[in-house]
Amino acid sequence: MVRCAKVKREDAEKERKRLAEAGALDNMHIPMRGRGYVYFPLVKGAKITLPVVQKRLARRSERPKTLRDALAGKLTARESEEMVTSFDLVGDIAVVEVPDALRAKEKLIAKALMGAHHNVKVVAKKVGGTSGEFRIRPVEVIAGEKRTRTVYREGGCEFELDLNEAYFSPRLGTERGRLCAQVKPQEKVIVPFAGVGPFAIRMGKAAADAEVVGVELNPEACAFFRRNVERNKCGNVRVLEGDVAKLLPGKYAGWADRAAMPLPKDAKQFLANVIPCLKKGGILHYYSFGSMEEPFAGAEKDVQEASARLGRKARIVFRRVVRPYSKDTEQVAVDAEIL
Repeated sequence: MVRCAKVKREDAEKERKRLAEAGALDNMHIPMRGRGYVYFPLVKGAKITLPVVQKRLARRSERPKTLRDALAGKLTARESEEMVTSFDLVGDIAVVEVPDALRAKEKLIAKALMGAHHNVKVVAKKVGGTSGEFRIRPVEVIAGEKRTRTVYREGGCEFELDLNEAYFSPRLGTERGRLCAQVKPQEKVIVPFAGVGPFAIRMGKAAADAEVVGVELNPEACAFFRRNVERNKCGNVRVLEGDVAKLLPGKYAGWADRAAMPLPKDAKQFLANVIPCLKKGGILHYYSFGSMEEPFAGAEKDVQEASARLGRKARIVFRRVVRPYSKDTEQVAVDAEIL
């Protein structure tokens, strides 16, 4: 039984605020409604002027708010310093980084994360960096359901994917939204390195009468891309499977009003294939890495030199730090008008 303040229903919100301000409200139990009254649980020793009764109330779930809270008292001070508390949430899969020093505690960490975040059904750890022909970052499930396939939702779209079969980064969501806001009616857009389709599909949804072509080499990613086009009902998005270096510019020479290159590593070597796809005055969205001191210098040089070699000019119209990548490197976005 819990000691409660008995309050008329019409006065409930006003009295709840007063109890909270006085530090008398017990947040470990859930208030109960009765016939014309609401019963607010009180902390031990609370002195109030309202009528007080005893009621059987349900306890609130004591779910920890953060991973660090969930692990309080379960790790040594040194282990707490080693722990990486940030993680990527891809659909209902949390992707974590487990330092070697905490490998013996990885299942404890994973279960604590699931306890702190009820929407997480799978915890997977990174087991290598992004590598290989298809730029996949392998993961291994350490808690929850034994799967690496999920559905990620962003900007009103859904993307089915498998983390061990296709590259995907939730950290580029803001960039995808930024590009969507720029797509104009009837534009023609090309997206090399399209993956499972997040850039292409979001831009296609943003302008239903635009034409969007996504190019992807990885056959598994292409299969997800095609399913995601259907899932999101994007009849204006076309999937082109194959190597950017072989397919572009081809029949897409001078075709596009806009091109997005969401491949920050090694994108430089494909500028000669992508720039010729752009009409005069077309916009190139180029992603790269730069130093903390001069984050944009390398990316701007890449675009301007590649354009010059093709007899074109590049006018930088926008630059943005997308995110820190390492202690001395940042991922950047540079937009250029190709003349």
